[in-house]
Amino acid sequence: MSGRATGGTGLGPREALPPGPAPLRRVVRVVNPLGLHFRVADRFARLAKQYACAVTVWNGEARADGTSLTDLIMLVVMPDSEVVLEVDGPDAPHALGPLADVLASPGGEDYTI
Repeated sequence: MSGRATGGTGLGPREALPPGPAPLRRVVRVVNPLGLHFRVADRFARLAKQYACAVTVWNGEARADGTSLTDLIMLVVMPDSEVVLEVDGPDAPHALGPLADVLASPGGEDYTI
């Protein structure tokens, strides 16, 4: 028996993956007089699901999965508040603008399900 340790997988150490691009972020002021309410959150979540990227909305230290209506409502974003929109993934550059527009819209109720 040799002096080598046994029981390992026989594979060498994993090579470090190169870091991917940093997530894109934008500060958005929610100007809707009702804040981030159900209809706006629903519109936002439906749009977020159309992109191949992770979407996160931050209200202070609280964060929400942008594809989850429940998470967005639980952020309790009041009128005239600033939130941070973060997108990370292949569609991030395409998603940032349209998603920020939904959050910054003074209306948001003018759509059909």
